[in-house]
Amino acid sequence: MGNGMVKRHGVLVITLVIGMLWTSSPAVAQQAPAPLPTGQKGCLPPPAATEPGVPWAQQRMAVDRVWSLTKGAGVTVGVVDTGVDGRTPQLSGGRVKPGLDVTTPERKPADDDCFGHGTFVAGIIGAAVLEGTGFAGVAPEATILPIRCAITTPDGSPPVLTAAEMAEGIRAAVDGGARVINISASTDTPDQGLADAVRYAAQRDVVVVASAANSAQQGDPITYPASYPTVIAVGAIDMTGKKADFSQTGKFLSLVAPGVGITSIGPGGGGHWVGSGTSYAAPFVAGVAALVRAYRPQLSAEQVKHRLEATADHPAAELPDTRLGWGTVNAMAAVTTLLPEEAGSGGPVVAGEPAPVPVSARPDGPGEVIAVAATISVPILALLGLLVFRLCLGGRRRRWKRARVVEPRER
Repeated sequence: MGNGMVKRHGVLVITLVIGMLWTSSPAVAQQAPAPLPTGQKGCLPPPAATEPGVPWAQQRMAVDRVWSLTKGAGVTVGVVDTGVDGRTPQLSGGRVKPGLDVTTPERKPADDDCFGHGTFVAGIIGAAVLEGTGFAGVAPEATILPIRCAITTPDGSPPVLTAAEMAEGIRAAVDGGARVINISASTDTPDQGLADAVRYAAQRDVVVVASAANSAQQGDPITYPASYPTVIAVGAIDMTGKKADFSQTGKFLSLVAPGVGITSIGPGGGGHWVGSGTSYAAPFVAGVAALVRAYRPQLSAEQVKHRLEATADHPAAELPDTRLGWGTVNAMAAVTTLLPEEAGSGGPVVAGEPAPVPVSARPDGPGEVIAVAATISVPILALLGLLVFRLCLGGRRRRWKRARVVEPRER
């Protein structure tokens, strides 16, 4: 099947986005990732190593500053993808709903994941804080609704995703109670069914976040569903804040988020992988949308989209910029900023907690006694010093002769 045939059928070969994950390696501490074969067939093996520190993207997003206000509890995020492994440690404990596999007539659950892409995306959105790793999702108390819509191939190669399956996945996520939907996939062929599904979500007040795609160096085509007006289209930036060279550009771009060297979880184990792509930038924005929807439930999906764009870290360019959209998503600002146009929305007026003032540790031993003794002795020593000084000054004036003594005479 040629490229033209693929485009006419509106098919996304999801190998591109999954390949970004597969060409990455386990996040081995103190070591650079080793690439995995891009043409690997069959299920992704469990991650072999755990990231102990805080990945750069989590440092850049600094979402933990918002967690005193909201962690996304009560908001369901639909992950329209390859499924999500609900047994991986940072998503276990009932955080992942059974979901729905729309690719099979039986409509089986989708809370497992052979290919790992959906689990990786879900981890960025809502992985729980876990001892032993500095990695956590943006909204660690949000609920994940997995919708599997990627069609598997007979030879075990990474699956493909058609516009029709994406459309069905969006509708299933809406009907399943999702208030935010993440789609880390795209097609460059407009499709009426896909457009209708996006409209279906908008009419039911659901925020749809989609990756802009990774074809900037292959002609930079307009992509769908990212370019539909109600969708939040997300591009990728690197560690320096610059647009990733693969990240799609265009007037439809809404926001950017970290998308190069991103850490997240995989199916079948408790470790982590590292991957790059706009597929992994989109869930950062979906996670922030979940935080906003949890903290400001009165806002509509349209208002949430506007809020994320208005509170982003804007680039020094005319907005929206074709390369960076409205800028890099800012979780703290998105949750706490009071927008004048929302004055009548009745949202809570609560500011984030200030950073705690560092407290000096008390030394062990008799330090406090010494400190008190020093405090008392200083003024005493000062008075003694003044007295000695005056005595010395008087002696110098007498040229160190004995002072006159008045002795009484006997008569």
